[in-house]
Amino acid sequence: MTRFSVQGPSVAVALATLVACASSEPVSVTKTAAVVQGCQKVGDIAVDEKTPASVVTIELADAARLKGANTVLVADDAARSGAAYRCSTPTVAQR
Repeated sequence: MTRFSVQGPSVAVALATLVACASSEPVSVTKTAAVVQGCQKVGDIAVDEKTPASVVTIELADAARLKGANTVLVADDAARSGAAYRCSTPTVAQR
């Protein structure tokens, strides 16, 4: 019988990924600072330098979601870091 050893950090990463994927709230990524004007900054986020370019945006969004944010502000399209913001959802005016 073959046994696999799972290290603590691996379990933590797997759980974090599972929680991030389970959340249904979308996270938008923007380069326009005006989009986050009036929003609450919840922290800075970054992805590893070895993260493939094709998944950087996904991982930034997942990192923001884990902080309770719904918007990420990045400097440019090639950014591997940004600021996570919690912006309120516009409500429909009552008549």
